[in-house]
Amino acid sequence: MDGPVKRTKSVPLMPLLWWVMFGLVLPSPADGQSVGNDRWFPEESYFTAPTAAPREPTFALRGIWTDVFAKTTAPGEREPFSFDGADGLPRELQGEAAVGGHVRIWQPAQWAGGGLILGIQTGVFGRFRLKVSSSDLVSSDWLVSFPAELAWGRWSGRVRFTHWSAHMGDELMETTGAQRLDFTSETFDGMAAYDFGTVRLYGGGGLVTRSSLENEEQLGPTFSDNGFLQAGAEGRWLPWGDGTFGVEAALDWQATDRADWRGRISAVAGVTVQDGDRSATLRALFHDGPSPMGQFFLTDERYWGFELLLWF
Repeated sequence: MDGPVKRTKSVPLMPLLWWVMFGLVLPSPADGQSVGNDRWFPEESYFTAPTAAPREPTFALRGIWTDVFAKTTAPGEREPFSFDGADGLPRELQGEAAVGGHVRIWQPAQWAGGGLILGIQTGVFGRFRLKVSSSDLVSSDWLVSFPAELAWGRWSGRVRFTHWSAHMGDELMETTGAQRLDFTSETFDGMAAYDFGTVRLYGGGGLVTRSSLENEEQLGPTFSDNGFLQAGAEGRWLPWGDGTFGVEAALDWQATDRADWRGRISAVAGVTVQDGDRSATLRALFHDGPSPMGQFFLTDERYWGFELLLWF
């Protein structure tokens, strides 16, 4: 009797090219003069997480008007489900809470214009339906990362190993008959950024080292989850309050192998108050493309909304 088919991963070319770029644009620390090293819990930060990326660990409250349930299934994702006999909901108000952040633990090296810092990131993202009395949990995403961030002048970068697991809400499954996916993955990714002053450009990619999705039979024998690409731009202008108050806007693009390399766009714009590396921002949101929720990674979702975002 034949055993289960074992799927092997192929290595996508574009993430490797990003890794080559990352190694070329950041000079070796040995080329500069070391000015300090071996510090625990440093106050410095060498890489700023992309502010428009929908799954960067942070503290945030969001209200979004979404069409994620306009179709109650995506091809291959799960069997169709229904809302009280209806096939789907054209659009509804949902809330999302993000709880997490980045703790910088050890600075093994510092040099003129930058250095190296190791740390840990954790984040939980919970999406809720707000138009039902029980505020049903739609989905939750849990992330743990171990980042290393570098800076050299206007260049900065980050490499990290990330664990991501996604879970569907029990209430949603009970009331609609939706089935959850076994979504767990580990990725190794890198990103490089260049800061022009008020505008920053960034780009990178990652390789998926393990994905439980590749064992989900309903996704089909040709399904693969090998990597992702990411790029974007963001700007912040602080002309008031001695450089503490101003406006910001950002655009983030991502494409993943698990979603057939279909791109998704996330855009934000709003007002911000900043004190050093800490900031609070009230801004408008827009997203179009495969949903950022892991349990709905094949479902196209378009939403508008607002959020209160805290970085520290």
